[in-house]
Amino acid sequence: MAQYALPPGAARRRTVFGLLDADGWGWAGLKATFWFLLIIFLQGYVPDRAYYFTVAPTVDLGYNAISPINLCPAENNVDNRHLPCPPPLGSVVPWQDSPGELALPEGRTRAGTFASGENLYVVGGETPSGATASVLATVVHEDGNIDPWQEGAALPEPRAGAVALNLGGTPYVVGGADADGNATDTVFRGVVEEGVLTGWEAADDIALPVPLVDLAGVPTGNGLYLFGGRTADGNLSAAIYKSDLTTSGQIVLQPWVEVTELPLPEARANATAISTGASVYVLGGEGPDGVSNMVFYLGLDTDGQPAIDHDTGRPFGWGVSVAQSASAVLPAPRADHATFTNSGAIYVIGGRDADGNAVTTNYWAVPNPADGTISRWTSLAPTDLTKSRQDAAAAVVGPHAFVIGGSSGEQPLDSTVRAGLAPQPAFFRLGLFGLTVPALSIKGEIGQQLGYIVAGSAVAGTFVLLIVIGWMYSHKRETFRFFQWITRGRFRPPPDDEYRY
Repeated sequence: MAQYALPPGAARRRTVFGLLDADGWGWAGLKATFWFLLIIFLQGYVPDRAYYFTVAPTVDLGYNAISPINLCPAENNVDNRHLPCPPPLGSVVPWQDSPGELALPEGRTRAGTFASGENLYVVGGETPSGATASVLATVVHEDGNIDPWQEGAALPEPRAGAVALNLGGTPYVVGGADADGNATDTVFRGVVEEGVLTGWEAADDIALPVPLVDLAGVPTGNGLYLFGGRTADGNLSAAIYKSDLTTSGQIVLQPWVEVTELPLPEARANATAISTGASVYVLGGEGPDGVSNMVFYLGLDTDGQPAIDHDTGRPFGWGVSVAQSASAVLPAPRADHATFTNSGAIYVIGGRDADGNAVTTNYWAVPNPADGTISRWTSLAPTDLTKSRQDAAAAVVGPHAFVIGGSSGEQPLDSTVRAGLAPQPAFFRLGLFGLTVPALSIKGEIGQQLGYIVAGSAVAGTFVLLIVIGWMYSHKRETFRFFQWITRGRFRPPPDDEYRY
C-alpha cells in the first residue's frame, strides 16, 4: 500500500530560514542557478579580468555604481590646476605655455595650420607688418614637446584670414586677405613629399566663385565645404560652396559649386567649422546681430554628401541649436575662436565675446553620433587657456592639441600652448559594488601574448577548482574528515546521519 504521508514524528527538512523545502524544486532551482552563475564567473569573468590585469593600466573588479573614493595620477594636473577625478568625458589635460625658446619668430594671428605625421606647420596669417606668406614648421615629439620653429616653404602670396583644409594629406589654403587687406578668390595647394611640405602651387582650376575672407570650411570624404565669410565689399555671406572629388581617371577636385538648396540659416563670418564624419558643425561667429552663440549642424551620408530624407528626396537641411534645445548653443557668444575635434568631441577654444574682449574659455561637447545633436556644452576652469587669446590657430598631432599665436586683444602673441587629449583615468576607485585597482599595463605584442597565457591559466585553474568542489560534494564524509585532520580536531564534522546526498 502506497504511503501518502510522513510517518508519525517525521518532519521535512526546511532551508533558507525555513522558506524552502530542502527536497523541493524551489531549493533545487536556487542551487542550480547559483552553480550556473559560479561557473560563468570562474570560467568567464576571472580569465577576462586576468587578461586585462596584464595589458591594461587599471582593471575594474565588480561595478563601480557609486565611487566616493577616486585616486588619479599627477599627470592630470598642471601648475596647480587640477582636473576632477575621474576626468569628465572630453576633458583635456590643462594647457601649458611653451617656453620662450619655442616662441614664434614674431606674433601671428589669423593663420591656418597643417599637420602631416609629426610635422606641424603654421600657414600664413597676419604679423605686426601685415599679411604674410611665411610658413613656419616644427616637429612634434611623442611626449608633446616641439622643436624650435623654422621657416618652411612659403605661400606664393601673403594670406591672412584664409581657411586651411587638409584633404587626404594635401593642404589647401582657400581665400583670405592679401597684403593690402583685400579679399581674394585664390586657392593654394601644398606639395607634400614623404610627409614633408615642400612647396605650394596656385590651383587656378578651383578658384573661388567670389572673393572671401574670414570664412570657415571642412574636408569630407568626398571633397571640401566652405561656409560664409566676408565678401570683397565687407558683407557677411550665408553661402555654402562645395568642391567634389572626381574618381574618373586622376582624382582631382572639381570647380566650386554653390549649394543653393542649403544656405546657412544665417550669414556668418569669423566662425569655425568642424566635421565629425556624421555631421558638420558651424560654430559661433559674427552674424547680422553681432557675435553669436548659435550652432548650426548638417547631417552627412557615408559619401560626405548632405543626408537625404528618403520620404521627400531632399536633404534634411540645417539643424539650429536654439530650435534643438537651449543647452545646445554655446554657453556664451564667440567669434575668432579656435576649433578642433578629437574622438568625437568638438572644442571651442578662446575667441572674443559679445563685448569684443578676448577670452580664455574652453568649451567642449560630445555630439550624439547617431543624429549629430548636442545635448550640452561643458566648461571647467582648470581646462581654460592660461591667458586670453583670439584669432589663434589650432592643430591636433597624436594625443596632443596645440593653440598657436593669436592675439590678446591688444597685441599679437608669439607663444604656443599645449594640452593632452587623453587624461589618465583613476588608478584606484572604490565603489558601492566594486573597485578599480592598478594593473601591470604590459604594452605591445608581448603584453598580448602574456595576457593570453595568464587568461588560459586562469581558465585551467578555475576548471580544476570546480572539479575539486564537485568531488568534495560527492564525498562529504571524506571531506569533513580531511578538514578535521588539517585543523587538528578543531573542526568537528556533523553526525553521520546528517550527511545528505
